Amino acid sequence: MANTAAAVQIDPATRVQEFILLCATAIALMALRPVLAPDSAVMRIALPAATLSLPTDVGREALFAALMPERRDGEAGKESAPVDLNRFQRLEIREYRLAPGDTLSGLAQHNGLRIDTLASLNQINDARRIRVGDTFRIPNRDGVLHTVARGEALSSIATRYSTSVNALLDANDLSSSTLTVGQTLFVPDARMNRTDLQRVLGELFIYPVMNARFTSGFGMRNDPFTGIRRFHNGIDLAGPIGMPVRAARAGRVVHVENQTANYGKFVIVRHDGGYQTLYAHLDSFSVRVGQNVNQGQQIGTLGNTGRSTGPHVHFSVIRNGSFVDPMRYLQ
Repeated sequence: MANTAAAVQIDPATRVQEFILLCATAIALMALRPVLAPDSAVMRIALPAATLSLPTDVGREALFAALMPERRDGEAGKESAPVDLNRFQRLEIREYRLAPGDTLSGLAQHNGLRIDTLASLNQINDARRIRVGDTFRIPNRDGVLHTVARGEALSSIATRYSTSVNALLDANDLSSSTLTVGQTLFVPDARMNRTDLQRVLGELFIYPVMNARFTSGFGMRNDPFTGIRRFHNGIDLAGPIGMPVRAARAGRVVHVENQTANYGKFVIVRHDGGYQTLYAHLDSFSVRVGQNVNQGQQIGTLGNTGRSTGPHVHFSVIRNGSFVDPMRYLQ
C-alpha cells in the first residue's frame, strides 16, 4: 500500500491576522514601557530632579549641627567645645600718648585689657613711674610678649603658655615656623607670672641686704640677752658692718631715730597699701624724714647699734599697724 504525505496548507488570511496581532503586541509593549521600567530615560525626563530642601530660618550653626555625625551610645549630653576665633586674631596695635591723670590700671580698664598686657607690651618695670607724654602701645587683645631664647621652637613656646602653634602664627602674622634668637612674639591670652606683675605694681618687697646670713625669724624665740621667751617682730639678717641697706619697696621715709637701748639707729618707710618697713641696728643713715625712696635705693648701712648681739639688720614689715612675717612678702 502506497503512503501519501498530506500537505498542510495555511490560509493566507490567517497569516495576515497573525502578523497584525504581533505588531499590535509590540506597540502595546512600547506604550507600557514607562510603567514597567520607571528608571528609563523617559521617566528621568518626566520626573523633576531631586533637590535638598532646608528650612529658610536655618543659620550656620544649625546647619553645621545638622551635618555633624550622630553621637554614639554613651555620648549623650556631651557638647563640642566651640572654636574661639579670637585666639586666631591677628595682633593690631595703636599708639596712645599718656594724658594727665592716666594710670596703668585706668588705661587697662578703659581699653578692656588686663594690666599685665599693657605692662608687657610697653615693657614697664614700675607702674608708678609712667609719665604724661609717654607713648603707650595699646593692643586689640590680651597677651604678653615673649623673647625667643636659644633652642626654643613655636611648639615649645605654645606648650609653655598653653596655647597653639596656629594661634602664635596668626597673632604674629608669621608665614613660617622658623624662629630666630631674640625675636619677639606676642602670645595671645598669656599672663605675666605673679611675681613679675607684683614687681611692676610695686607690691613686691625685696631683701634689704644682699648676700646676708639669715640668723633669726619672725615669732616667738628665746631673748638673746635674758633667755626669756619673747615675740620677735621681724627677721635678722647678719653681715659685715657698712654693708648697704636698701629700701625693700618704694615709699616715703616717715621716721629716722637713734634708740640706744633698743633698735639703735633705725628707719621706717611708709608704702602704698597700708604697709611700712622698719630697718634697725643701722650703723648710719643716708635718708631724711619726708624723702621719697625707690625700691632698692640705699637708706643706710648695716651696723651693731642699740640692743644688738652682733652686726646685723633687723627688718620688720607692718601691715595696717600690725607686724607680719616678712617672709610672706619677700622675693
